[in-house]
Amino acid sequence: MTKLHVDLAALCLGLASTLAAAAPSDALVGGWRFDGGDGKTVRDQSPRNNSGVIENGVLCKEKNTTVLELDGWGSHVLIRETKPFGFNNQLTATLWVKAAELRNNTPLFGQPHTNDSWTTPMFGMYASDGRVIFGLWGDKGSSKALVETTREFPLDTWTFLVGTYDGTTTRLFINGVLNSEKPHTGRIFNNGQPLILGKGLGDTKPPFKGRIGELRLYARSFTAEEVRALFEQTKTAYDLSGPSMPAAARFKDGTVLVETHGNSPESSKPWRANPTRLLELLDGYQPAGATVKTDSYGGRTDRPREQATGFFHTTKIDGRHWLIDPAGHRYFNLAINTVREPKNSAANYGSSEQWAEAVTGQLRNTGFNGLGNGSSTKLQAVKSPLAWVLRKDFMFAFAREKKLTQPASGTQGFTGLCMPIFHPDFEAFCDRFGQDLAKTANDPNLLGIMTDNEIQCSPHLLDRYLALDVSNPDLKPNHDAAAAWLKARRGSANPEAATLRDRYEFIAYTFERYYRIVTKAIRKYDTHHLYLGSRLNYHEGEFDNPWLWKAMAPYHDVVSINYYGYWGPQAKQLAEWEAWAGKPIIFTEWYAKAMDVPGLANTHGAGWLVHTQEDRARYYQQFALNAFELKNVVGFHFFKYLDDPKESVALDAAGGANKGMFDLEGRPHLPLLDRARAVNREAYSLIEFFDARSR
Repeated sequence: MTKLHVDLAALCLGLASTLAAAAPSDALVGGWRFDGGDGKTVRDQSPRNNSGVIENGVLCKEKNTTVLELDGWGSHVLIRETKPFGFNNQLTATLWVKAAELRNNTPLFGQPHTNDSWTTPMFGMYASDGRVIFGLWGDKGSSKALVETTREFPLDTWTFLVGTYDGTTTRLFINGVLNSEKPHTGRIFNNGQPLILGKGLGDTKPPFKGRIGELRLYARSFTAEEVRALFEQTKTAYDLSGPSMPAAARFKDGTVLVETHGNSPESSKPWRANPTRLLELLDGYQPAGATVKTDSYGGRTDRPREQATGFFHTTKIDGRHWLIDPAGHRYFNLAINTVREPKNSAANYGSSEQWAEAVTGQLRNTGFNGLGNGSSTKLQAVKSPLAWVLRKDFMFAFAREKKLTQPASGTQGFTGLCMPIFHPDFEAFCDRFGQDLAKTANDPNLLGIMTDNEIQCSPHLLDRYLALDVSNPDLKPNHDAAAAWLKARRGSANPEAATLRDRYEFIAYTFERYYRIVTKAIRKYDTHHLYLGSRLNYHEGEFDNPWLWKAMAPYHDVVSINYYGYWGPQAKQLAEWEAWAGKPIIFTEWYAKAMDVPGLANTHGAGWLVHTQEDRARYYQQFALNAFELKNVVGFHFFKYLDDPKESVALDAAGGANKGMFDLEGRPHLPLLDRARAVNREAYSLIEFFDARSR
């Protein structure tokens, strides 16, 4: 035998010994794989024999094994602990998983807390802001343990996750390598709930969409060497190649790290570092400067002219959605929201009219060619106005007339959190309320019409309608419509009969009615302008709802999205919206606020919290670059012009916040303004650059 053969034999013997140590039979207290199964049950391969029941999952062949695909609408595996796992004070949980998407607070697996509105399971893993968290509760008197991945979790890629707890430290491993750890003490608490793969209790958390390969539980903590050995032992069953690399990686775009802390300094979330693309770090991009010529609207004049209708419209050219300006030129809408007079404008500018002229010029110089929601009408009277949007609050006004409102942050709240869309008077009200749209029907600078804003929409909207007070004659029609819809679907109006899919389809049912009625009124009095939608903002129930997107497509020219909670537009999500509706997108709100402005609490508002103005500026470029890269995005509106004052008591602004590109007196936050100018001026060149390298 040669020396090479001797060395290989010794290596194999050593590896076999390590693997044997990694998974002793007396430590395995739960093991579930899907090969050889019938699609209805999954056998526990541990001595405890706690087999699981598969609800609506589909068995799929993988490279060298069989896996379970879960649809994201409630399919799951439920495992009742007939013989206790007996973790005592140590635990190792291993999971092979391929996530198609990770909605916030999605459980991967775990024994859920009895209060399912709480995210942390008694032990298990779940998603938060695109990361995976291994969490567990201790016994009475001890805190919970949370340890999360340091970067966003890869989608569409088989990944081996291992969480361990040895009585003093919780650790999370990815593909056999330690990723993060935190100290923790306390015994693992068992609350008697079943172990569930792919969802939580009830429907209060978004279910998992993707594939599960296998789950193992051990009643002891593995060492790093044992975790690595188990990864090597099991990885041959899976195709680890993953999807094609994102553009930033494929083209070696440089990034910097920007830390965020949720949206409030009071957040319990940790500061997290996000890779952030910058204009100067784009691989192979040479700035065009002022070489791209534009018309008075901001449309580029050096490309073939489309039909000039005298109003903004949409078209699709070479696979990319475009706005076309009234002169027939391709137009990407770059706007800023709520441009209103700052404090001391008379002293600083001379008059309101002089302020309006000055700020219009300042915004044009920064590369903006539009005004977003809530901007002063004085800006429409300047010599060369920017494109603007009109918001018409049909539903809000109707609810106020019927006294069906309550306070809410950033929107108009409704009684029972349900818009009264099934009220028999709503359609006639919209016809009357829409009459004044005729006043602006011939304005070429009007980009389009929005209706209402962030209409309240929980994934459990159906349950809320069914809970409305039927003794109130203005609420009863809404309750009755929901009850009739569910009874026709399930044979019962009891909300317990409804599935998560039923709830999502009911959302589509209510919003289809809303869009049908309001667009009918709009088109009666204004046949020229784009309908821009109602500014959707809910991650669950709206962003992830294919039935809603399909239902609203016939009524929209452009879909407006208030886009929070993502570190820039997400390519996969935008591809889903394109597949579901085929409509162009404008991001009508997004921002970050920094902690370096004295006196502003920054505790309110949905935008990211960062450390400095330079961090805000970097986020602006990250957002803009991602938006330019995506072919169904036709514009974005930064929120907003001025900071919120510290004296504010509004629900979404109390204590003030650094939301503005300018301070309360209209002075710019220069790092943000400068980086916005740099990337805005390159908009058309960047779009062509991204299109060219995507081919």
